[in-house]
Amino acid sequence: MEEKYKNLLFVIDDYFEKDMLIIEWENGLKIKCKSFTGICETDTEPGDEDYIGEYSIGVNEVQVLSPGCDDSVEIYDDSIEISLKCIPEKVSLEDGTVLWEKDN
Repeated sequence: MEEKYKNLLFVIDDYFEKDMLIIEWENGLKIKCKSFTGICETDTEPGDEDYIGEYSIGVNEVQVLSPGCDDSVEIYDDSIEISLKCIPEKVSLEDGTVLWEKDN
């Protein structure tokens, strides 16, 4: 697993059930949310056809601040699973403090 991706998971995990986070994706989607699952392994197993052996983290209480221009980020039951298939561009606090950026 790429070090940058692990750092993203740890940043979100650090705010487990604490401050609201602002998360932005490349498609323009910007949300306000809370970390609620901690880091967990995906459901796929080595024998599964789609196995990619990854970890993910969930956010909930999702409030859309800016809609995305496509459906590449799925919101279900006011939650988003952040995984290798759904890596945001930036994670920050409500006061604008940047906690993680994809290109930094």
